[in-house]
Amino acid sequence: MDYPKKGMRRFERIHDVVEPVEEYRVGGYHPVHLDDTFHQRYQVVGKWAFGQFSTVWLAKDTRHQRYVTLKILKADASEGSQELSVLIHLSKTRIDCPGRDNVLQLLDHFEHRGPNGLHLCLVFPVMMSDGQEMTVRERPRHPKYVREVSKQILRGLNYLHDQGLIHGDLQPANILFTVSPDSPSEILTKPELSYVKWLPGVEVDNSAPRYLVCSQRPRGMLDDAMFSSLIVKIGDLGGAIWSLQDNACPVTPAALRAPELLLHRPWNQKVDIWALGCLIFQLATNETLFPAGCFGYSKAEMDDNLLSLMHDFFNGGLPGFIVRIREKVPPEFGQKESESLAGFLWEMLQERAEDRKSTTELLNHSFIL
Repeated sequence: MDYPKKGMRRFERIHDVVEPVEEYRVGGYHPVHLDDTFHQRYQVVGKWAFGQFSTVWLAKDTRHQRYVTLKILKADASEGSQELSVLIHLSKTRIDCPGRDNVLQLLDHFEHRGPNGLHLCLVFPVMMSDGQEMTVRERPRHPKYVREVSKQILRGLNYLHDQGLIHGDLQPANILFTVSPDSPSEILTKPELSYVKWLPGVEVDNSAPRYLVCSQRPRGMLDDAMFSSLIVKIGDLGGAIWSLQDNACPVTPAALRAPELLLHRPWNQKVDIWALGCLIFQLATNETLFPAGCFGYSKAEMDDNLLSLMHDFFNGGLPGFIVRIREKVPPEFGQKESESLAGFLWEMLQERAEDRKSTTELLNHSFIL
């Protein structure tokens, strides 16, 4: 059989918020339908999300009668997966290892052969929301909320750094939240199906599903959750890097990249600390600390723009930084908590990596205690 070349259109465009339909090809996504069963035990209940390299589903583990998250990688992304090797390493650490509970742990993994190739499938506990979803809701945050979430993220990051890992992609979308629901399937929204239509003259095969599914994760499901009930975990270790890897580079989004990455200088695990400072600022304010406009810019121009924004924001040292933070946080913070948060962020957002505090030091900061 002659497979179509990558980039050749085979389907009518789908404008709903779903994964790119043209990525259903050899090496791409595996076609999934609701109620499909994988590995003789994982029955697909609903759609959580999709990413550049995978689709993510809510499934019922019929062997243990529990709900799980099933992440199905593209075939091209499955071979020699760095994420799997990292997850297996972490699964072998002691259960009582500090911070382990604040990193998403692997429950199971297997391979599934489909029309587009061999797909790595990863099984995780169910997490109901993520930091990106929480910040776009623009709900004002109480300082106790920011403190509790920051503490749990820091514990998880401290655990990763102790294991010799750099996360490399700390961003709101990779900070996961849940509150241990009794039955996650009951919170799913009704499935919205976008039916796949082949272009005239294209040979129809089984590389694509009959339909794509929009995310069934309800918006704002944790808006009213008490901060004390939140379980926070660091997820998506697909960009994780061993500290001794010389040939790797963090995949951190541009707006969260540390100055040394923008300046192409040597870097270490302190790039995670910088990204964490940007991330916590966004969780507290629902705003991006350094908005990286990229339309019409070259990479060099975008990097220069970010460096200029950083210079302007930190102009005036800590006193000026405190003023800017007080202007950004909601009134619930008050002067004392605003200044405490500013001091906390200041310890992470230092231009020189060696001046940024470690996770251990940050866990002992007065804002956290």
